[in-house]
Amino acid sequence: MAEKETTETENDKLVDEYELVSMIADGTSTQIWEVKEQGGSNTFAMKRMLPEAMKKPEVVATMKLEAKVGAAVDHPNLIQLHKFIKNKKNCYLVMDYFRAPNLRSQISSDRRGVQNRLRKLIESAAMALGHMHEKGWVHKDIKPENILISKSSEVKIIDFGLAVPVAKGIGKLFGKAKSVQGTRSYIAPETIKKQALGPGADIYSLGITIFEVLTGKTPFHGENPKEVLLKHISERPVPPSSINPNVTPEMDEFVLKMLAKKPENRFLSMEEVVSSIRNLKMFKQEIAELLEQEKAEAEQAEKESMQEKRLDSRADAKLSQLMKDDPELAKQLIAQRNANKKSKPKPEPPPQKKPQQQQQPPQPMPGGYPPQYQQPMYPPQPMPGQPMPYPPQYQGQPMPPGGYPPPGYPQQPYPPQQQPYPQQPYPQQPGPPQQQQPPQQPQQPPAQQQPAPAGQQPSPPAQKPPQAAPPQQQTPAPQQPAAKKEAEKEQKTRNDDDLPFMEELPDVF
Repeated sequence: MAEKETTETENDKLVDEYELVSMIADGTSTQIWEVKEQGGSNTFAMKRMLPEAMKKPEVVATMKLEAKVGAAVDHPNLIQLHKFIKNKKNCYLVMDYFRAPNLRSQISSDRRGVQNRLRKLIESAAMALGHMHEKGWVHKDIKPENILISKSSEVKIIDFGLAVPVAKGIGKLFGKAKSVQGTRSYIAPETIKKQALGPGADIYSLGITIFEVLTGKTPFHGENPKEVLLKHISERPVPPSSINPNVTPEMDEFVLKMLAKKPENRFLSMEEVVSSIRNLKMFKQEIAELLEQEKAEAEQAEKESMQEKRLDSRADAKLSQLMKDDPELAKQLIAQRNANKKSKPKPEPPPQKKPQQQQQPPQPMPGGYPPQYQQPMYPPQPMPGQPMPYPPQYQGQPMPPGGYPPPGYPQQPYPPQQQPYPQQPYPQQPGPPQQQQPPQQPQQPPAQQQPAPAGQQPSPPAQKPPQAAPPQQQTPAPQQPAAKKEAEKEQKTRNDDDLPFMEELPDVF
């Protein structure tokens, strides 16, 4: 029984004469495996169809087409196919195993490094596609997932499953496609319109890929597939330099020409693409210089970190020795170091600019000022808009010993429910003494009072109660709809690459 289970396990790792080593990629209908010949040392890549997909004739036809195109082309920048097998148990392609990640993963992890190899990438991909066009085929599905590039800038184009013959002669007029196939973010306008395809379709898709390497995103996005397809047909893409300022105007012109809506307004062949890019200045500052600067900054930061760790290790070693010699002193030093770490001020964040608001005049304190601030002060301060009343007989005389008001001057209380200083702000912090100003003279002398009879106190002069300043209405600051702004920002920056892959696109026209 154990021998039978071992045999079945070994059979699961064998596909005809090939031994499965490890899975490279997993799709909905196929898997990519690293394989080697049984009993041999040669390693290949196998594109194996899943059992459920083998029941679908259109999926099998796609793999047959890929095998047919692979047998017709032979270029160092195109993946080389060796064998196509279809039997009752298996359906697979055997091809060269190129040990390099695809362009999609490298754009996500090291886009600056891809930009440093962009010229070689464009030249190699264009020459490979030019060879396909000469052999009579349009790839029709150029995108970062189907381009492999190594650290040494070696390029391979893969996946010929959507290739179509180049339309020639009368085929340009009547060679209309039955359905729209491709990847919506990279598909050419003539493909969407179901027109006959030529080299211009691959030039357009390669231009979209170059745009993504330069900027990190594709030029057209939308909320649904149809919106993206319509933008390919009608909307002019923005220059790459509007997203990446390091891109030169010459490179803008090069990419926008590849993305022209009509095929006749693009480069007429991949040979023109290669000759145009060879002497073109792509970046204002060379990517190699930027990489060197980033490397130097990283090394400096690492050096400072290592130096700090070295100092800490030396201090720990001395402290360990001190623990043996004088434990009490060591404990004091440890406590002091911990206290210094806790008390070390944290770097303050940069101050944020607050919206300027209209300054409001100080408002009176509700319920009046505290008692210590309600005492009369000398020199007296008049009420707003009114002169300070002062008896004429005391004008021009020095302040009597008893303070102000002088003895015999009647004490007049403030009117009920009135604040003594309605417009005076809260007391400020003590500062340098300021020179006191003499009391303001009244604009009009108060009416002459009649002398009071003997034994009676003179009646106080009639005064109008001070009028409290009308409360000023504060204009509330307009509240910004933060949630709405965040949603709009997210909508603008949303990348259509998040949408799932779609092999069959809906009809637009």
